[in-house]
Amino acid sequence: MTWKASRDPLFRGDDRSAVKLPTPGADRNMVRHVLFIDGPGRPSPYLSTSEEWSTARRFAGSHGAVWETTVSLAVTHDARHIPRKELLSLMRGTGRGLAAWNSAVEVAQARRYVEEWDEHLLDFHATQPERIRSVVDAIFRRAR
Repeated sequence: MTWKASRDPLFRGDDRSAVKLPTPGADRNMVRHVLFIDGPGRPSPYLSTSEEWSTARRFAGSHGAVWETTVSLAVTHDARHIPRKELLSLMRGTGRGLAAWNSAVEVAQARRYVEEWDEHLLDFHATQPERIRSVVDAIFRRAR
């Protein structure tokens, strides 16, 4: 089956109590985000999501939870959806646009992760910092 943005959910593995907050003013480079450069918990304007529940479960770990959203719900709350297909198109060579990076090897690794995890990004760079918690809470609900 093929994932359809119009009707299929996106999943995120995160804390049990709530989805961690993105940082709207953080560096927008997509390779930096996908490769966890600066480590887990680093500031990022993105929240990674996956087409696959099992991928989200893996990222949630034994103490986390899987959260669910849809593209239409995210967009309604002013998050920009960056689909997997767009990410893959930007991650070629040394990357293009927000995926431009100084190492083609690292861009290729980020591309492999996007493919492996069926990753989509939700971009919150334009969200007002004081609204970020209410926006994220409105977009995500705890899955099964």
